[in-house]
Amino acid sequence: MNIVTIGLGNFGASLAKILTAMGHDVIGVDNNLEKVEFFKDKISNTVCLDASDPHALRLLPIKEADVFVVCIVDDFGVSVMIAALLKKYGVRKVICRESSSIHLTVLNSIGIANTINPEYETAGMLAQILVLPGIQHLFSISETLKIVDLTIPAELIDRKFSPTLFKEKTHLKIVALKRNQKVIYSSSQHNENSSFDDLFYQMDDILVLAGNVTDIRKFLSN
Repeated sequence: MNIVTIGLGNFGASLAKILTAMGHDVIGVDNNLEKVEFFKDKISNTVCLDASDPHALRLLPIKEADVFVVCIVDDFGVSVMIAALLKKYGVRKVICRESSSIHLTVLNSIGIANTINPEYETAGMLAQILVLPGIQHLFSISETLKIVDLTIPAELIDRKFSPTLFKEKTHLKIVALKRNQKVIYSSSQHNENSSFDDLFYQMDDILVLAGNVTDIRKFLSN
């Protein structure tokens, strides 16, 4: 994908670096030359310009980019101005980082439907991890549907691996089983009804599970 990130603060720079590492064509934009120079070897392309200037903004690949991500939050007005200009110029997709309910309301009012709030989302994820002991990572599909990974519970160690039986007992789907940092079972590559006669749970195995958060809580409390 061709992605433009505007604002190379902590979030914007991290996003641009990760996308670059994933193999995407990324342009990181900031009006601070020091930041642009600092990240030039870590991001596909970096450009120093004032994205709130309509003439400067047109120098970016407005029509070619798949998505623009506006990562600026320290200046409410600048963020909204850039978003409005991008909409005006017909950018294919605009995602904006928002910092407050007012910021979100203004962005929505000018037609920006895709917004992110990393602090709130991270806090929400951490809150759920804290109240679900044993969980290492959590990904929310919806308010109730979650994907989690956890170290294998002691009661499962040395038991036969059976995704079908596990689902019948817990109502949770085994997405993957990881051992020594390698995936030895993946639901996308294996049929859960297949026989796994030679596979038993071992200490320090990692289970990746998907299901309702209520069922996850029940499983962890057993």
